[in-house]
Amino acid sequence: MAEQPDGTGGGARTWREADGTHIDVRGLGPPQPMVQILRLLASLPRDAVLIAHLDRDPMMLYGELAQIGWAGERIDGGGDAGEVRLRLTAA
Repeated sequence: MAEQPDGTGGGARTWREADGTHIDVRGLGPPQPMVQILRLLASLPRDAVLIAHLDRDPMMLYGELAQIGWAGERIDGGGDAGEVRLRLTAA
């Protein structure tokens, strides 16, 4: 797994794994997690899967996802205490 900065200067890290593209926005202050996730979604094809790694449940993100035709479901955080993981797919 090769983690790389996303190039936006926002501090998010992105990488690819078998289950999709991952973005880690933990440690970023609001609204940066949502901004970084939405920016990345805009660049992905509609059949992509995005796994977002967050510090908390992003309540404001769900409405934004619905507006652009995406949906998020919470998945297992992989054992990291306090991590919230969302699997984002086109609705």
